[in-house]
Amino acid sequence: MNPIKQIAGTVNKVRDLSPTAREYTIRPDNPFPFVAGTFVNLFVTHEGEVIRRAFSISSNDDNNLEFTLSIRLSPDGKLTPIMWSKNMIGEKVKIMGPLGLNTVDRIQSNKIFLFGFGIGAGVVKSLAEHIVNNRQELESLTIVTGNRSASEILHKDFFDNLAEKNEKVSVKYVVSDKKEPHGHPTGYIQEHINTYDFNDSDIYICGQSIACVDLEEKIKLTKPRNSHFLIEDFH
Repeated sequence: MNPIKQIAGTVNKVRDLSPTAREYTIRPDNPFPFVAGTFVNLFVTHEGEVIRRAFSISSNDDNNLEFTLSIRLSPDGKLTPIMWSKNMIGEKVKIMGPLGLNTVDRIQSNKIFLFGFGIGAGVVKSLAEHIVNNRQELESLTIVTGNRSASEILHKDFFDNLAEKNEKVSVKYVVSDKKEPHGHPTGYIQEHINTYDFNDSDIYICGQSIACVDLEEKIKLTKPRNSHFLIEDFH
């Protein structure tokens, strides 16, 4: 893990990922080495008040000159409504990090499952890119994201391209919306795991706590041998 530090940075790009999610590109004032799977504390000053929130890095860790954060709008939150209401490009921010325990270096198996609920797809993106680029002995990488609707599937082009270029990568998008026709498996991730063999694998799960716990319990019911769980949950 790279040493934790506090530095200033600038938001130099913002793009919409979905109706409720955006990607913010941060350029630190100095190089900011990190490894896939880490998060940062972001400090934004608004009307004299410094607001601090933790966000996972969603970009490749081969670039220490800038990084991206995939962020979901929380209408009742303190920070994200501010970030959505103002033009953040050029905004000066402070960063503390890199932080986190469930980083890519803890994923040792050559058979890997990456599960991301909602905005958790962002950190899955960072992990997947690192794994594909650096694990020559990779046997399989299974990526599954859980989404409220088809319009809320995040980083779909990236994941589709990754799977198209690498036969060891498979991707599935599960959509909980049962009314809208979308062509994807319907319901929740934990309802679509019966075809997977979790023996001798590393299993990474990122998302809200209740979803992560439920998926972990459902996988454990299959009684996998020699499996290792890495859970990155948030409230």
